Amino acid sequence: MQFLSTFVSLSACLLLSTQIGASPHKADPNPLNQVYIMKQQIDYSRGFLDVFGQDGTVVYRFAKNVQDPLQGDSKTVLMTPSLELLSALGSTNDICGHKTTYTEYDLPLSSKKHFTIDPNGLLKDEWTFNFVDRSGKRQNFKFNRNFSSKEGKIYPQIKGEDGELIAELRDQERTDAFLTTPSVHEVATYTLFCTADSPQFELVFLMGLVLSRVHECGI
Repeated sequence: MQFLSTFVSLSACLLLSTQIGASPHKADPNPLNQVYIMKQQIDYSRGFLDVFGQDGTVVYRFAKNVQDPLQGDSKTVLMTPSLELLSALGSTNDICGHKTTYTEYDLPLSSKKHFTIDPNGLLKDEWTFNFVDRSGKRQNFKFNRNFSSKEGKIYPQIKGEDGELIAELRDQERTDAFLTTPSVHEVATYTLFCTADSPQFELVFLMGLVLSRVHECGI
């Protein structure tokens, strides 16, 4: 009887271990599979910068104009490919080395966006942004920028703590056909990778703001 009980126990353990070993590896439930791309080179000869989707389609046009560098007056816009205005941010303290805020103008589709950069002296910059979602709730996010580059990760803020990762900004050398030419085989880009349920429009705005700030002020 004891032998039978031991045999049953061993069989159950073997079956359980086999099931565990055979379990397929679960995919990331929220992968960073949405991609937006901007060229590192800032060229405003056409009045705007292109924001590409992963397939090379221009999905947005980004532009920033510093109207008074001494006072820090600037205006930043995000537009459709046909240059229709989607959102505009204004700042009155857009000065290198100073805490800067960008606040959305009151437009018909405004979600009261608010972006802030705190240079933190010799420490790395701290970026935060928030907006009001469709339910009327203000959502808060933080960009944890690397110390020596403009790369970093973006998290929602939940009671002052980082939530689940929703996006990353990366410096890349890309060889996509829509970026290269017969004489240029690699193009330096600033690339946003984000989840499908992330606030992609606001993240694209953040990408353009960080790219512009580093271009104007350095790391």
